[in-house]
Amino acid sequence: MNQIAVLTGELTISWNSVVITLGLLCGLVLALALYRGRNQSGAAVWLCFVLSFVIGVFVSRLLHWYFNASVYTGFKQAMTDWNVGSFCLPGMIIAFWPAAWLVTRTGLARSRGQLLDAFAPGLALAIGFIRLSALFDVSCRSRIVFKSRFLQTLPFASPTTDMAGNVTWRFATFFVEFILLMLLTILLLDLYFRRGGKRMKEPCASSGNIWRLFLVFYGAIEIIMDSTRYDSPLLHFRVISYLNQYSAFISLAQIFAAACALGVLIYYVSRSVKANGFKLYHLLLWVLFIGSLVVIGYLGEYKVQRTAEYLRCYSLMAAGCLGMALAPYWAYRSCLSRRY
Repeated sequence: MNQIAVLTGELTISWNSVVITLGLLCGLVLALALYRGRNQSGAAVWLCFVLSFVIGVFVSRLLHWYFNASVYTGFKQAMTDWNVGSFCLPGMIIAFWPAAWLVTRTGLARSRGQLLDAFAPGLALAIGFIRLSALFDVSCRSRIVFKSRFLQTLPFASPTTDMAGNVTWRFATFFVEFILLMLLTILLLDLYFRRGGKRMKEPCASSGNIWRLFLVFYGAIEIIMDSTRYDSPLLHFRVISYLNQYSAFISLAQIFAAACALGVLIYYVSRSVKANGFKLYHLLLWVLFIGSLVVIGYLGEYKVQRTAEYLRCYSLMAAGCLGMALAPYWAYRSCLSRRY
């Protein structure tokens, strides 16, 4: 597929850039619409978008450089030559925390949670378009090969051609994740309008809940989708290289997703215990969460890399991701006010 959208003189614009830019603008417009629906001004959204973009580009590039140092001649090239290497999406999400904090310090936003809630559906939408941009290159494909002609089409598979001209139909990770993220955007919009800003039991905040659920649900999608990729940035430490024997088969996106889910679970369980007292279901939520991580890590990721039994291992991993997401979601539900 032709990767060039515009070619005039020395200016070359690729289709990847067009799709990513369109996704970012759609996400921004959605965030503006949601935030202005409950606030007077959209200035906070504009400033948060600019700050998160600048911080996100730097952090995403820094993470990719650290875990993929062999791609670059050095740190200077990683920060100046955008034609080499790539970016790590977790850096884009991380950037929203300091960006939202800085915006609230200016007084443009009353609540950091409200601002992040407004960005959650738009960010899911934007990441979906970022994944879709892989349609115009060979990234974000899977090592899973489809030989059935029935499955050799989108959204199931995408063709890749080697140097000899042989065509291989690989699982289209980028397109399947795009579809899942569009569904997540709809889910987050539904949660935003039905539960965003609703009364919560003390001491749980009434804002920031849509953002936290976004982190959990997006992480559940990313864990399994990132596992199917053949080009996923893996954890290769340099300063503490001893850890590589344990982490070299795990990706940064998977660790970030699990860490976010853990943080959200701790947040809601701790507040649920304070609001409701300790209950048996609090213990069961932890059992579900830890059990899900074991299924994801051992029966899913570990086994699939050693047996290549894709259907069995990814079915178990999907079940584990569902359990990992449900634990913090049910903890969140226990914090909803009875009046609501």
